[in-house]
Amino acid sequence: MSQKTSTSITGGAVIMIAMRWIDRVVGIVSTFILARLLLPDDFGIVAMASVVVAFADVIFDLGINVALIQRKNPSQAYYNTAWTLRILQTAAVATVLIILAPFAADYYKDPRVTAAVQLMALSMMIASFENVGVITFQKELRFADDARLMLFKRLVGFFITIALTLILQSYWGMIIGALCSRLASTARSYMVHPMRPKFSLEEMGSIFSISQWVLVKNISVYLDRNLHIFLVGGMGKTGITGGYTLANEIADVPGADLLAPINRVLFPAFARVKDNLTELTRLLVRVQAVQVMVTFPTCVGFVLTAHEFVPVALGEKWVFIVPFVQILALSNIIQSISSSANYVLTVIGKMRLLALTSWIQITIFGLGLTVLHNKLDPQHIAAVRMTAIVLTFGVSYWLVMRNIPGLTVAMLARGTGRPVLGCLAMVVALMLLQAEVTAPLAVMLAMKVVLGAIVYIGTVLALWHLSGRPESAESFFIDKLNRRQPVIIPPSEAK
Repeated sequence: MSQKTSTSITGGAVIMIAMRWIDRVVGIVSTFILARLLLPDDFGIVAMASVVVAFADVIFDLGINVALIQRKNPSQAYYNTAWTLRILQTAAVATVLIILAPFAADYYKDPRVTAAVQLMALSMMIASFENVGVITFQKELRFADDARLMLFKRLVGFFITIALTLILQSYWGMIIGALCSRLASTARSYMVHPMRPKFSLEEMGSIFSISQWVLVKNISVYLDRNLHIFLVGGMGKTGITGGYTLANEIADVPGADLLAPINRVLFPAFARVKDNLTELTRLLVRVQAVQVMVTFPTCVGFVLTAHEFVPVALGEKWVFIVPFVQILALSNIIQSISSSANYVLTVIGKMRLLALTSWIQITIFGLGLTVLHNKLDPQHIAAVRMTAIVLTFGVSYWLVMRNIPGLTVAMLARGTGRPVLGCLAMVVALMLLQAEVTAPLAVMLAMKVVLGAIVYIGTVLALWHLSGRPESAESFFIDKLNRRQPVIIPPSEAK
């Protein structure tokens, strides 16, 4: 079971990482093109409307996907009920949004938000009819099918959005493009999976038993991810809001987007071994080491290259977002590597504790805002959020260790030492380069990327060799480069 599960997860992760990064490259290219075509004001309108829509959506979220993945052998009636509840949920959200859209525009002090919110509500309604059968791609670890569907959605959205933006030369290209993309992807979901769900509420009670704590958690996750954007938007400067939102999206790339394909594999994988705590512990420790190895250098490197990256990739009109990018990227270092612990708490049924952790972080964020209420600006809001993330980082792992006997801090920390030292070496090297070399921005960006990668990889590999080349994240990547199956660590050695 252990060998088979690990092999499936490894293969699935490789497929998902490859496809996800194709997806992300398309998304990044789309963002860069739109940033060149549009003004910060345009991004601001879309960001303001998106935050309102997301809030309404999460309030009515019933945790349908979580319920389906957690249930071992859901019946067709269970799928039918999940599909029906999702449509009813979204219909309620769309109705509320259409009614309250003018009030959102009043808060943001921009009347253009009203129509944007209402059209986004229509987009959500279309997406709610997606074939619920495609969730089986994740549940059954059919990662290639899942990745292909994701990529289809991205490519359709990319071409339609860029074309409409070129024609309309406004934020309407982004909003209408998203609507058309959801229409196409919903139709596609019925082409790639044979399930034909029907309206039914037969299993409603069973789904609600899982969804209540999913709702509490999702509200807290929403507030954590969007409250800072909402507060920036309330300052009444649409262009600043657009810049801050774009900075947040860019800052997500080195951390969250690198881990997204792995996390998409992890949830069903953790769910399959949730009754075997030894295997769950082994899997968590191994994944944590790989995540740290990837996210630490990418996030730190992104902070150190932001001054060159932003004007080169987006244009001079976006230079004002550099401080936002740096602070938000630092926040993502901590937040991204805690995702594994959150998934473990979810699959072992500790949603209440996970929700509590999120609410603690939000409370600290709120207290920080209260202390600085007379000095708040976008940069301070980002800094307060980062402080809240740092202060609550250990809570999730403390909860995991309390609920998984045998898991220790030493086991989790074993895979962090060499990446941390590698990052310190990279910081020193890039600071020396900055101090000693003067070059055009594009050239300096290229030099920093190359030098940072060489110093980090060289330092980590040197330390790994000095440590006796133990089984670790380094050996995992080397095995993958050599096309060998990574060695499975026996449970007795994972302690």
